[in-house]
Amino acid sequence: MRRSITRILGLAAATAVIAIGVPALATPASAAAAAPSASNGYDEEPWGYYYSKYYDDYRAGARGSVWVDDDDRLHVQGRLYDKHSPSRLCGYAQFKFETHDGDENYSWARKCGSSGYQRFHYVADEIDNLQVRVCYWDRHQAKKTLCGKWRYIYEIESDEEE
Repeated sequence: MRRSITRILGLAAATAVIAIGVPALATPASAAAAAPSASNGYDEEPWGYYYSKYYDDYRAGARGSVWVDDDDRLHVQGRLYDKHSPSRLCGYAQFKFETHDGDENYSWARKCGSSGYQRFHYVADEIDNLQVRVCYWDRHQAKKTLCGKWRYIYEIESDEEE
């Protein structure tokens, strides 16, 4: 009896989700495109999950989003996760901001301990490219280790084709 009630409630919930989602699919594409997809009013581009190299079958990971605001400032935000690593290792996300002149600036986020995640949010002006890589931070040696690949998460479109 208990299982059948649970199944009925589950089916009712699934039906309600489908019924609510169908009118959203029926809206014209132009109306869907006009609505901002991001909670902050800007067009966010999601990125990640990106990972460090393995340590004992586990990896640190990061994901997030990137967008440009009305003042042409680049925002990158997200979460860094580090689960099941030894206490000497911390999850580490490194961000490389590149200008059109080739100048590079770096920011980073660190997460030590296996519970939860570390939020990050960085803002930069006049950025042409942004890359991220996820590593571990070795607290005993005070250095990055087991880094994953650099990944482009933002690139400005070139005007050279004109």
